[in-house]
Amino acid sequence: MRAMSPREARLVAVLGLVAALALIDVAVVQPIVDGFAARAEARRALAVQYLANDRVIAAIPRLARAARAATARAGDFALAAPDAGSASEALRERMQAAITAAGGDFRGGDDVPAADGRVAARIAARLSGAQLGSVIARIENGTPSPIITGVTVSAGDALVTGHAATMDVTLEAQVPWHVAAAR
Repeated sequence: MRAMSPREARLVAVLGLVAALALIDVAVVQPIVDGFAARAEARRALAVQYLANDRVIAAIPRLARAARAATARAGDFALAAPDAGSASEALRERMQAAITAAGGDFRGGDDVPAADGRVAARIAARLSGAQLGSVIARIENGTPSPIITGVTVSAGDALVTGHAATMDVTLEAQVPWHVAAAR
């Protein structure tokens, strides 16, 4: 192999220098620059999280007021009673009061099994058609509003008299309940 000319030697030396600089860039400079970029992105994410947390903290008084208002309105959505038996009794009394207010003849009532967090009651009465509509409206328009889950109407006298003046009616209703707060 022949010896390199001074020009070729300079060219090889320059290529070696460029290769060494590229190696230093890849091995040292780029990881440092990438670290700065990653930390800058982390700072941006923390700033966004800080602003979100700041908004939540600023909203605490408003959320506390809303929670107090919701607690005060709990009676609008669920019957407050010390236990399920008392809640069921209150539902039966409410249904009986609706029958009495409509001018019907209350025949009796009892408890009906219900899902957790709910109480249910069944009542029997003797009502006319108009009274039945009035009773259902009175029961459903109260606070909290029970759900009428069943209505059974027996108009056996209609076969004898030819019209249904009064009917034997059985109503079933259920309502959510919660333990009343101690006062």
